[in-house]
Amino acid sequence: MEIKNLKRLQTALVVGTVSVLGTTAGWAKDAKVAYIPCGQVNDGSWSEAGYDGVKAAKDALAKSGTNITIDYTENLSPSQAEVAARDYATKGYQTVVLHCGTFANAAYNAGKDFPNTNFLIVVAPKSVKNVWTYIPAMQDISFVAGYLAAKMSKSGAVGVVASFNFSNITWQAEGFRLGARYGNPKIKTYSNYINSFDDAGKAKEAAQAEIDSGADIIYSATDQASRGIYAAAEANGDLAIACYSDQSNLSPKTVLASALANIPLLVENMVSDSVAGKLVADKVYSVGMAGGIGELALNPELAKTIPPEVAKEVQSLMASIKSGQIKIPAFSEPGQSEQYDLNGLKSK
Repeated sequence: MEIKNLKRLQTALVVGTVSVLGTTAGWAKDAKVAYIPCGQVNDGSWSEAGYDGVKAAKDALAKSGTNITIDYTENLSPSQAEVAARDYATKGYQTVVLHCGTFANAAYNAGKDFPNTNFLIVVAPKSVKNVWTYIPAMQDISFVAGYLAAKMSKSGAVGVVASFNFSNITWQAEGFRLGARYGNPKIKTYSNYINSFDDAGKAKEAAQAEIDSGADIIYSATDQASRGIYAAAEANGDLAIACYSDQSNLSPKTVLASALANIPLLVENMVSDSVAGKLVADKVYSVGMAGGIGELALNPELAKTIPPEVAKEVQSLMASIKSGQIKIPAFSEPGQSEQYDLNGLKSK
């Protein structure tokens, strides 16, 4: 992979380039796609999952004769993300993917000034003109993770450590807490927001605080900072549940399961449709378990510790969510899950 500097940014940023060759059939023009995530494309979590989706779109488009080039810029603040997005648009990129919930304004602002570029922004309030939002409804699979945690908890308390109190991240944290209540209405749940995607030290402190309060299973709703959560859980002989990608290899004795968002599939579909001109104007693309976004990957090393009846209950719960029999609400404020009437989960 060729690495180069993006000169227009005021800070030193790393950009990677991947060129793909296809046939000359299909779309007449080649396309350039830019990817701007929260963190690094090799973080083993959110940012890497999105990048995998962009690469999958590249492969899919190549089969139809569309040749695309992918560039990425990592580890940006929201203001830097807007500068990067504008730079890519200036250079003629057909699609710019901003894979970070805090980059919404960057997408909207750049979209106004570059109407010939498609901007894809994850978890934003609306789609407008040449800006489309895509939303993984992570509260669904987080609910399942919470249910499993409640059934496996020996202390009667579980916790979640999340990056930011922000839309879909809060949905995840509150979805987990609601799922835990569904599994055990008497369980205690805790949540902490560390205001960072990658600060493992903060995550470890937050996880330890929840463990000190009695939690014996901690859900990770963050990126590289997850390593701190696993470290705290392992040091105390407790368990953790990962998010976004299968992270059981990072702590085989601690990570009970991973709540997979199937982010790659969602991003692949968005990029492919953007390049092909198939996105529907002003449509918000929100997808949950019913649309294939959300699976639970058990750690092979620890799966045998899950009682067979619990495993069956988890599978039945997932089937009910996928079919729409159970609908998981998206809570935007911490603590809302504690007040919710569990009877409201059943589809009427």
